[in-house]
Amino acid sequence: MSTTDTPFTADQVFTEDLAKKFLDNGRTMQDFTALTPESMEVIYMLAYNLYNGAKFQEAERIFKLLSHLNHFERKYWKGLGACREGLKHYEAALQAYGYLGMMDPHDPEPAFQAAKCFLALGKSAEAEAGLRAAIFNTAGKPDQAELNQKATALLEIVLQARQTKPATVQS
Repeated sequence: MSTTDTPFTADQVFTEDLAKKFLDNGRTMQDFTALTPESMEVIYMLAYNLYNGAKFQEAERIFKLLSHLNHFERKYWKGLGACREGLKHYEAALQAYGYLGMMDPHDPEPAFQAAKCFLALGKSAEAEAGLRAAIFNTAGKPDQAELNQKATALLEIVLQARQTKPATVQS
C-alpha cells in the first residue's frame, strides 16, 4: 500500500500532505460526513426550492455548502452560480460558472451564463467570447438548439450594440 492509498484518520490535521492525499484519491468532504447521497439530494431540493422561490441568499448558502461537500457535483455549482446571479453578485457567479466550465469544457451552459454576467458587468468583449463558446459547443446538436438560438440572438445584440455605440469625444 503506497502512502497515497492510506486511509484518513480522525486525528489528522488538514495539512498540505493531507490535501494532496485527499485530491489524489478523488475524495470529497462529503466522504468525511454521515451524509448519504439521499440526504444530499434532500438538501439539494431544499436549495432548489428556495432558489425557485427567489430566496437567493438562503439558497446560495446551501448551494455553497453542497459544492464544498461535493465539489464534483455539477448541479451544486450551477445552483450556486444561479443564486449569485440572482443576487446580482456577478463576479462571484462568474467564479462558480468558471469552475463549472472547467469541469466540462464542452458544456455550453456555463459559457452562456458567464456571458450574461459579463454583460451585466459591462464587459462586452468577454461576453462575446462566452457567447461564441456557447454557440460553438451547441452547433449541430439538436438537443442544444434552443440554447444555440439564445446565444446567437444575444451575440447579435452584443455585436450590434458595439457597432452603434457612439464614439467618445476627447477634448
